[in-house]
Order: sequence, then C-alpha cells, then structure tokens
Amino acid sequence: MHWTRLAGLLVAGAVLASAADAAAQGPAPFDSGYAHINFGVQAGSHDLTQNGSFPLFDEQATFSAATEIDGGAFFDIGGGARVWRELYAGLSYTHRGDNSRGAVSGQIPDPLFFDRFHPVAGTVDGLDHSENAIHLQALWHMPITTKFDLMVGGGPSIFRVKQDLVSAINVTGSPDPVLASVDTEDVKGTGVGINLQVDGTYLFTERFGGGVVLRYAGGSVDLDSDAGTVSLDVGGFQIGFGLRVRF
Repeated sequence: MHWTRLAGLLVAGAVLASAADAAAQGPAPFDSGYAHINFGVQAGSHDLTQNGSFPLFDEQATFSAATEIDGGAFFDIGGGARVWRELYAGLSYTHRGDNSRGAVSGQIPDPLFFDRFHPVAGTVDGLDHSENAIHLQALWHMPITTKFDLMVGGGPSIFRVKQDLVSAINVTGSPDPVLASVDTEDVKGTGVGINLQVDGTYLFTERFGGGVVLRYAGGSVDLDSDAGTVSLDVGGFQIGFGLRVRF
C-alpha cells in the first residue's frame, strides 16, 4: 500500500533525524527558503466508467464507456519559506498528461420498430487526459549530516483535470448496426485531496544540490458532461528527481 510505504519512510526519517540531532552533525536551517524542480513518474492507474444516453430515432440510445488512465511522467516545480525554526510553508505545482483507449458499448434503437434495440460495441482512441495539481504543504526540516537532509510533511492538494469523455456513438448499417465512430467532448473539473511527502536533498555547495522526492497525492474530481456526471480518482504515488536551491 502506498500509505504504508510512505508511513515507513516518515518513521525512518524521524529516526535518522533524531540520531543526527544527538550527534550534532546537522547544519542550521537555511535562512529564508528553498526552490525545487523535479521530473519523475507517477505510479498506478485509475478506472473511468461512463454511462450515458442521447436521443436517436425518437427514442433514447444508451451507451457505456470504460477507460483506464495509466500513470506516467510528471513535471514538478515549487518552493517554500521558513516560518518558524525548522518549519517551512511550501507549495508545489505538478503536471502530467497522456491519452488512452476506451471500450464502448451501446444499445441503439431500431429506425423502423419502436422499443426494439440493437447492441453495438467497439473502441475509441486518443482520449486525452491532463492533470494539474497544486500542493500546499507544511514541511519539517530534518538535518541528517552536513550535506544531506530531509523535509517531511504534507497538506491539501487541489486538482484540475481536463478529460475527453464520450458524448454519443454513431452507427452504420441496418437492421444490424455496427459502431462507426464516437463523439467526444472536452470536460474540465476541480477537486480537493491530500498530499504526504518526503524530500531528500544532497548539497553540492552551500546553496545548490540535487534531490529525490517521494510523494503520495490523491483526490477525486467530478466531471460534468452532456451525457452525465462521472467521478474520477486522480493522483497516485510519485517519485521524482531534480535540482534544489537554498536561499
């Protein structure tokens, strides 16, 4: 479980920090704040399921669509400021995007006979997904050695999602129709979740270094389309590598 792994990392970080504190090896807190930029991968996938209807031949055609939105590469940038002792207020922005294939099925009214329906099925390609998130964080600085330290914490996350959803299906042929094409619409939604993070930095100089971030960020977003509202889980476990600057 992602939560279990992250909890273990938090505990390990606390133990290391305590040992370093006792040995008085850690550097003093950096004066004002920090900035970072990361590139990494988000693990896991989320299922998106739709059920909708649209008018056809003076009746209601129905359809269902199922899409798996996989994890993938993400970009992350942010920074923070010291507010008290080793406590820092941070903010990060992440972006990731991809496209996926969906499985579509439906029940199409007969053009000649009322209340007679024909099943159709097929796939749709190129369903674009864009996921932007802002992570608000309270982070505690944990010096480990004079060169290496951790920042551990978390906070709320705000997700903004843009997703292609199926709005209608088009068929050809009679009396046995086949799926000819799928209409889609670009839908946007916003949701709130949480984030938990461990960020490790190795300083090459007093101000500049490299680092790795381990973060769980997750939430849920409602997407309102012409065919109805669907709920989509967003986020996942992230690992990224990048540059660090201290001020």
